Amino acid sequence: MIYVRSRRPIVSIGASALGCAVFFGLLAVGAMLIPGGWVAAVALALGSAGGWAVAIWAAVQLHAWPAGKLAFFRDRLLVIQGRHEMRAVWERMESISLADPGSWPEIKMTDTLTINLRDEPALRFKPELFGLDSAGCRDLILRLRDEVPLRDRLPEFDSARDLAATPVVAGDMSEPRF
Repeated sequence: MIYVRSRRPIVSIGASALGCAVFFGLLAVGAMLIPGGWVAAVALALGSAGGWAVAIWAAVQLHAWPAGKLAFFRDRLLVIQGRHEMRAVWERMESISLADPGSWPEIKMTDTLTINLRDEPALRFKPELFGLDSAGCRDLILRLRDEVPLRDRLPEFDSARDLAATPVVAGDMSEPRF
């Protein structure tokens, strides 16, 4: 139920197809230089054209791929847009809306999902950047927030690594060491 996609397979297919296209193209040129090799040159040129077609298809698929990553974990929602990472713990979510926060008292619907969190700034993102429908994404997040048994089927967040990166500090303030 985690929604994170990898671009690795499409990049591998595109790179392999590009390599084959160049290789078969060079072989076709070499076959044309041999007397009577035009039949082989035509066959190799068709192989090169097929490689170019697959490489172009892979480039189009890669260009249409969503730029961000959206992941659902047992204890939190994780949104990654470029180098910006946002987290929202399920228990801290107060409201999830597609309404523009500045349009009150009149409600204006947008394609930006706003998650208001308790004691934290609101989390805003566009589900279309992840290849999702705005209303469907909002409904999924609401359902996961409200149904704990459904969340229990999700994978756990790597909390040990998270705590090692940012240790928990409790108690009195400490003096910084320079």
